[in-house]
Amino acid sequence: MCQMPTEPDDIRTLTITGEPREAKRARAFARACLDEFGCSAGSIDDGELIISELATNAIAAAPGKQIDISIFPIKDLVAIYVYDPADGLPRRQPLTLASEKGRGLAIVRCYSHRHGTFRSASGGKVVWAMVRRFS
Repeated sequence: MCQMPTEPDDIRTLTITGEPREAKRARAFARACLDEFGCSAGSIDDGELIISELATNAIAAAPGKQIDISIFPIKDLVAIYVYDPADGLPRRQPLTLASEKGRGLAIVRCYSHRHGTFRSASGGKVVWAMVRRFS
């Protein structure tokens, strides 16, 4: 799934390094972008939770490497794309009540309108999700 934003100037990007402290920057960036694109408070909260999971997963997959985040509107949706240079695609893991990891994709699935992954032509992958502007 590759859709273009409503207007090319509407693409917002942030580059972070694969360091755990950078997840906070990603969340603040997502919140500001979603607010700028006119999302409801509920959609902003959902998008912030989604970017937290996607950025955390990217940081874990590519520690110390460059991670690119793009956020842009598509009609009544806002797309969140997170690129990291690791080749392995994320997989859902079996969960138990005691599991401390492995809930990220389940959370993304619950709070997004759509989500998915694709391999980048230059290597690595993009994990993406879309939220409705109004929840």
